[in-house]
Amino acid sequence: MQNAEGGDFTFEDLVLGTKFCKRYIINQDVYQRFLALFGDASPLHISDDLATSCGFSSKLMHGAILNGFISNLVGMHFPGRRALLLGVEIRFLKPAYLGDALDLEATVRERLESRGVVVLHFNFSREREAIARGRVSVKICDF
Repeated sequence: MQNAEGGDFTFEDLVLGTKFCKRYIINQDVYQRFLALFGDASPLHISDDLATSCGFSSKLMHGAILNGFISNLVGMHFPGRRALLLGVEIRFLKPAYLGDALDLEATVRERLESRGVVVLHFNFSREREAIARGRVSVKICDF
């Protein structure tokens, strides 16, 4: 189910190997709303000068923004409205920057039949370069 909108997958739909991909863009609006909501104004996140003096291209985007994209993917697209996110493990490999277009691909890797839970492995990439990866456990509700 590559690049589809999705949004209403049942447990039976989520067979091993099923994939879903969605693009997210860290634009000025996403960045400003994150700052306003959570107030994390760490200098590496708000100062281009400081970030470049530490060897980065520009100010770094908050890793929690990527967590928000995962929540959006799981709750709205894949699996969608039947999903309850139970846990997230994420490893940041490279920084994300303002203006980045990130492709988030998730693949069903495990199915726990007795609990109605699937484990998705995910990868964030920027121009085909991995910047974060991890896994999520998702309960699929039957309604």
